[in-house]
Amino acid sequence: TWEGSSRQHRLSMRPILLKGHDGPLTCVKYNKDGDLLFTSCRRGRICLWYSDDGERIGTYKHTGAVMYVDVNFHCNKLASASMDEIARIWDVETGKPVREWKCDSGVRCVSLALGDKRIAVLTDPFQANPSVVNIFDTESSSSEPIQKIKMDYGMPRTNRALWGPCNKRIITCTDGGGLLSYDVEKGECIDERADTEMGIPDITFSLDQMTFIAASQDMSSTLYDTTTLEPIKTYKTDRPINSAAISPLMDHIVMAGGQSADKVTTTAGRSGKFQALFYHKIFETEIGNVKGHFGPVNSLMFNPDGRSFTSGGEDGYVRIHHFDPEYFSLE
Repeated sequence: TWEGSSRQHRLSMRPILLKGHDGPLTCVKYNKDGDLLFTSCRRGRICLWYSDDGERIGTYKHTGAVMYVDVNFHCNKLASASMDEIARIWDVETGKPVREWKCDSGVRCVSLALGDKRIAVLTDPFQANPSVVNIFDTESSSSEPIQKIKMDYGMPRTNRALWGPCNKRIITCTDGGGLLSYDVEKGECIDERADTEMGIPDITFSLDQMTFIAASQDMSSTLYDTTTLEPIKTYKTDRPINSAAISPLMDHIVMAGGQSADKVTTTAGRSGKFQALFYHKIFETEIGNVKGHFGPVNSLMFNPDGRSFTSGGEDGYVRIHHFDPEYFSLE
């Protein structure tokens, strides 16, 4: 149910509950058309679903935990990052691997550049080596990166490395609250800022990539300008945030997280604060929440048409929420 805070109305948005994973969810991702949904979990499985009714189409399998997935514009290639130290590109239709790159440590994030000719592969720190963003040419037979962006030594783990507009930059976020923007050609850091000392587990772009939202463990989410990394708006709440997303249709943002299981002795659905919270993008006020998960929410994404959103939780469930018509009349 949707509980609105401005007017006391409850919308009975019945979610579609998807149970295709036997481990905590790490990523949910729609394709550009919004008709397909990819979900990944820590048990090494990626599932593909129809987003309108939740019918499962198929699965892709890694041997290690899959931490992130990315799908290209034409939805024929799927990239996956796994802790088995492999980044892989799959043929979406057949489910067969097309390319793979073996890395020196677990792969935390992958991002396909617009045009599919390059892929950014982020690896975790290992021993004395920091996080590294390797950029590979997807059309070349060589397994060597064409560009290597090394993070500074002693820097906290980098969680995301995503292509910015026109493939000119790569935006990263770290466990130390840092946001960094790198020039891809030179491999140098152009912009850097740290508005918090707590970790930023996830960043999500708006549909036009002009802004992005950073989810933070300091119990807030912040909307940033992609070009300058200047903060635009901050949405404060009462729980650590693991993921946030920007609505492509309404002036809304959704964010969710919750206390991790090791931080609380008994975690009920209510006390752990696992709802998805909706905030007004401009006025920074909470406008409603959607209950459902029994554990922290790890990943969120709006459908590109703005008429539904999906969340993936630590409880192993994926929930697709199609908005009621009343939602679109909210101020």
